[in-house]
Amino acid sequence: MRLTNKLYAQHIGWHFKKHWQVQGRRVPRETGAAAELLKMGIQVKTPDELLNDKKEFRLVDIVETVPKPIVEDETHPNWHTTACHMFKDNNVLLGGLPQAQVLTNTIEINSFPQQIEDAISNGQYSKVVDRNVQNAIFSSHLLDAQQVKLPKVKLIDRPAYNLPRLYGISHERRNRLIINKLLFEIEKLAGRSVTVRRKLMDNVTFQTLISKDNDLLSFILSGDKLISSSRALDAVKGKFNGELPDLYPMKCVVSIPKRHIYTENNFYPIRSEISCSHPHTIVSFFDKTIVGNIHGSDVSKTQFYGRSMLKAFVAAAARAKQINGVTFCSDLQKPIVIQCVHTDGREFHFGVFQLNTLNLDSNNTTKNYWFHRGSIEMFNDCSYKTGRPYIDGYNSEPFRILNAFYNSS
Repeated sequence: MRLTNKLYAQHIGWHFKKHWQVQGRRVPRETGAAAELLKMGIQVKTPDELLNDKKEFRLVDIVETVPKPIVEDETHPNWHTTACHMFKDNNVLLGGLPQAQVLTNTIEINSFPQQIEDAISNGQYSKVVDRNVQNAIFSSHLLDAQQVKLPKVKLIDRPAYNLPRLYGISHERRNRLIINKLLFEIEKLAGRSVTVRRKLMDNVTFQTLISKDNDLLSFILSGDKLISSSRALDAVKGKFNGELPDLYPMKCVVSIPKRHIYTENNFYPIRSEISCSHPHTIVSFFDKTIVGNIHGSDVSKTQFYGRSMLKAFVAAAARAKQINGVTFCSDLQKPIVIQCVHTDGREFHFGVFQLNTLNLDSNNTTKNYWFHRGSIEMFNDCSYKTGRPYIDGYNSEPFRILNAFYNSS
């Protein structure tokens, strides 16, 4: 029989539900039985108290697979009462290159050492080499098979609008591919007599702790590629005079965060007893999605230059402390020279840093040297046109400078 409204109105389930609702609203009347039992000394208990015994649970310390984070307070094993300014890879100096000069007691020379300038001007390359360099750009920016989700692109006028996600070659892989291919081409030109004295390392870390005018500075920076040599680079001949920039009213440690938790270690990635332990050239990649100001604005050109100089300085300082001791903080008997290449895959910045002293106090007359030029774009655009890869505004100058750096001694 089909269940209709009329039939359901007289159904026993309907009567049962209505009866349950009525009985559920009834309040039990007080009969006075409980009070009489209490007078007689008989304890009244509810069924739950009889059936469900109370259990006392003890706290058990469970060993988890993921260790608990250490509380960052005075109980931390690396806690120090003296605060330290810590500079890492994802930070840049607010004042850019002038702040980096004052911070490292370095004067700026807007040219390369004469030996490198001569090597750049005298270098002659065939059309085959030029074509191989362009093929390296194609391979790293267009033709590689990697397809990953790229960082989000935001419109300035419409920051809340979500654009479709793009897939392509990651920024880190693009930079590594073009550097590896350019170095491969340079090694073919240099020959075995030069390449046998060079060693290449990827993803190295430099760490050092330095004091400046009663301020403690800790640098923990990475090098995406380190070229070491069996012989240290010769010091630049000549004496260079210059004045440090005036940052007043800004202090040289501004925008560098302070922390009480740090280590006083000095780390250089190659042991001193190894033959090819001398630093020759450090290559660093720049990714604007990772590196930025603490206030969120884009990195300026002078901040880009300042990051290049700090990379070279920290690598040279870590090497100097490895040779002379962790507590060494005075003038060096033999300066340490290191070359730096800073790139985002399209724009290249080259510099040579000579470390003369680790005494960074403002009253020290001995200065460090930073030789560099402005950044150079290897190309303006690399894309497909009419179905073929095309480079717009190709410039071979970065390859010439990189070749001169690699062959310098």
